[in-house]
Amino acid sequence: VRAEDEFTLFEWADHMVSVSNNGAASVVYREALLMAALGEDYLTLTPEESERFFKETPRDSLTNLSHAIVNDPLREMGITEDEWRLGGFFTNGPDRYVSRKGGSIGTPVGLMKFMVKMEQGEAIDAPSSLEMKRLMYLTDRRIRYAHSPRLNDAAVYFKSGSFYKCDRQKNPDCGDYAGNVFNYMNSVILVEHPDGTRYIVCLMTNVLNKNSAGEHMYLATAIDRILH
Repeated sequence: VRAEDEFTLFEWADHMVSVSNNGAASVVYREALLMAALGEDYLTLTPEESERFFKETPRDSLTNLSHAIVNDPLREMGITEDEWRLGGFFTNGPDRYVSRKGGSIGTPVGLMKFMVKMEQGEAIDAPSSLEMKRLMYLTDRRIRYAHSPRLNDAAVYFKSGSFYKCDRQKNPDCGDYAGNVFNYMNSVILVEHPDGTRYIVCLMTNVLNKNSAGEHMYLATAIDRILH
């Protein structure tokens, strides 16, 4: 995704989810903030009016609204602040107008609660839940947990992410996805087998000094043997 790219809002959401693009996520976040603030006036909003809105609206008002629109729905779904919260935009540019608040955290418990609500049609409402599930349907190359051969014939609704840190004084060769300070990798997946077997897995690992994609794949195989 480049700064000059133009997409529909749904396409931005797809880029956000399918390839974990932070720039796309910030665009979606910005548009959600504008929708919440402007209501029906959003439908006729011009880029110039959007820019003026951010420049003229007090920072504390923007910060509180941006925090509410992404966190209040989670609380309404029964997901606590310590299970999942977002403290700000995914890129640094919006910091000119919107401050961060409360820090960010995600846990397997919070993600599992969200996935269950989505599958029940209660992530906001049934249409919203279905659209979120559509966005999670994996059509690209399957990686990490979803790479397990046991899932080859299954539909998978999948996201994976990593967060790692290297101390190169301890190991100058510490590389990507192989942190030696911490090396978190998470996988969230809804599996639907052709025979009707369906289940959800949310997990987080912290395997130091190596890319744990293989461990996630082996876990997927072991879990599927138990459940299917």
